[in-house]
Amino acid sequence: MNNPDTQKPTWLNHLDKIILATTAIISFVVAILDFLGVLDSIPWLAARVPILTLLLSGSIAIYLILERRNQLEVMQKDVQYRMDDLENKILESSIGIINSLQGLEFKKFNSANEVMSYVNKRLSQAQKQIDDLSWRPSVNMGFAVYSPELDTEYIDQVTKITQRVPYREIFMFNRSDRLPRLKGLLEQDLPGYSCVYYESASVPLLQFMVIDKEEVIILSEPLKSKVAIKHPDIVQLFCEYYDEIWHNATPIKLGTSLHQETIEKLFTKHLAQN
Repeated sequence: MNNPDTQKPTWLNHLDKIILATTAIISFVVAILDFLGVLDSIPWLAARVPILTLLLSGSIAIYLILERRNQLEVMQKDVQYRMDDLENKILESSIGIINSLQGLEFKKFNSANEVMSYVNKRLSQAQKQIDDLSWRPSVNMGFAVYSPELDTEYIDQVTKITQRVPYREIFMFNRSDRLPRLKGLLEQDLPGYSCVYYESASVPLLQFMVIDKEEVIILSEPLKSKVAIKHPDIVQLFCEYYDEIWHNATPIKLGTSLHQETIEKLFTKHLAQN
């Protein structure tokens, strides 16, 4: 958007200054001539010097009034121009934000049953790949304990889904129920199931699951809100984070290949601790 004042010819922008300079010069000349008595030789003009002085003074006063008004108009136009420009920038920024959020789907869960039911539903719908992170020492969902039937359904869904799509799981055995669950999964020899593990970590651990590289479900603390998010850039961030964790973990099972020595070490350690 162009400032309207820049559209005027240069001489027109300085017209008010030209008028003021001309009036000032005339006033100065009249005052000098009257002081020197030159105007006394012109009777019709000498008698009118006071009137002429008032006329010139009035002209200057009128100029100052008009100039002030003109300045206010210019300021108003400038403010309007700036407001219009700011409005356009805000509009462009808003459009940019809206475009960046296109495709965003956000779901917030209000109960443990709701989040686990959604997990099981999405597992049954998966078509490409599951990336599961199971390493929180306490999966405190911030809700009442959910129905055990949902846990059973979860294992059933893992069993079914691994018959047709890859399922990767990262463990940390800092909960008593994880090794028994791992043992049950290994005994089934699921072709699409792979898993790795970490010994321990001293940093807050975020637990989540990525479905088909299209949706991330955040399952546990440290975040209080349990949510599912669909957005290409956000999900890509979680996928890259998961891959980095996966490649630095100790393998247990990769596809159909079992790391028997690692498995024996895990269960021997578990028996010794109990």
